[in-house]
Amino acid sequence: MKLMHRRAVSVLLLSAFFGAGLLVFLARYAMNSSTWAQYPVNKHIYSNGELIGAGTVYDRNGEILVQTSEGERQYHSHQITRIATMHAVGDLRGNVSTGVQRVFSRRLSGWDPLNGVYRYEDGGAAGMDITLTLDAELCARAYQALGNRKGAVGVFNYKTGDILCMVSSPSFDPQSPPDLEADPEKYEGVYLNRFLSVCYTPGSVFKLVTAAVAIENISDIEERIFHCDGEVLIDGVRVTCPMAHGDVTFEQSLAHSCNVSFAEITGELGARTLQKYVDDLGLNSAFKVSGIPTAAGKVDVSEAVGADLAWAGIGQYTDTVNPLNFMAFIGAIANGGKRVSPRLIAENRPFSEMFTSIHQIMPEATALRLKDMMRNNVISNYGEYNFSGLELCAKSGTGEVGGGKAPNAWFVGFLDRPDCPLAFAVIIENGGSGLGAAGPVAGEIMQEAVRIMG
Repeated sequence: MKLMHRRAVSVLLLSAFFGAGLLVFLARYAMNSSTWAQYPVNKHIYSNGELIGAGTVYDRNGEILVQTSEGERQYHSHQITRIATMHAVGDLRGNVSTGVQRVFSRRLSGWDPLNGVYRYEDGGAAGMDITLTLDAELCARAYQALGNRKGAVGVFNYKTGDILCMVSSPSFDPQSPPDLEADPEKYEGVYLNRFLSVCYTPGSVFKLVTAAVAIENISDIEERIFHCDGEVLIDGVRVTCPMAHGDVTFEQSLAHSCNVSFAEITGELGARTLQKYVDDLGLNSAFKVSGIPTAAGKVDVSEAVGADLAWAGIGQYTDTVNPLNFMAFIGAIANGGKRVSPRLIAENRPFSEMFTSIHQIMPEATALRLKDMMRNNVISNYGEYNFSGLELCAKSGTGEVGGGKAPNAWFVGFLDRPDCPLAFAVIIENGGSGLGAAGPVAGEIMQEAVRIMG
């Protein structure tokens, strides 16, 4: 009897251990099975560490950006399009962390917890196809316009949130990756999507933020006359301007990007007020674009006083902003103060992503005034002839980066056209003048965008 009792206890203990182990496995399976399935050693999806089996990724017009064909992953037939859309689509080894082939690998592979990975007849994984909001032709044109310069371009519909163009440079042909180590300077940061994952010193494009705060907090800002001699001393520290503008109004101060005027405005607003508005506008927050995380900018003026505060209001000091986030802010100006969250996935979105996020981040009256001022920038300073037919509202920026390097060139804006409700941001690293370097790129891309939408 004792022997039978001991055996029964042993069996019960073994059963308990087995049951506990099974519960642990099931719990881990529920939490991690998707990740396990996506490991490069899974030969249903990968071959030699490269993705081979997944659904097709299309652009908004049905152009195939990447697909599985005869057991291999094949990108778009035109090389420039492959290069231009590489950061959005992703490379075969998943090095681009924001590429849809990595972020949405579970959906593309067709994996689910009960059935695992489905299979095509040719042996690839039968995944769920994804359609992007991107226009492949516009992306290719944007990449060509950037030339060999490092930077990023984004264009989106500020009514719907659809991102039509998202390009990051440098890039490479994902169908035939180069030896990146052979030219590390050329391919520096090549796996980073600079539009989503990098923050830059904004320079004078940030004056749009300071102008918005001034409109709402300085009652007589429209009647003010500012005097610029090319520099101003604040607590013994010199704040310089590219030239002496003389007497200028608030609107003229923005059009001529007068540092002296905006130094005075920032000082009057104070650090607390400026910081509150920056936070409320979401410029210090990280976005998620169809589930893809973006970098969060950092504008912290809590300890800034005197000249430091002045430079912060001008877009220097320690200010940094993310290009996509700033483009969304520009879109809000165009859209009566309503910021529509940019999105990259056009179809097959999870239910939680089917509704576009809209936030009123500034009063409509503020947005309308900024729109008029940005339109005046083009007419009175940038030259309407440079952007013929676009009805462009814009602001240039030259972000000083120090270290003997040329400034980063910015050009942001939108089209004040009901048929083309598009906002954009162009950033060229160490490009120099915002208007001189980034302005022509923006003009070329937006002309193409109008042609495509027409």
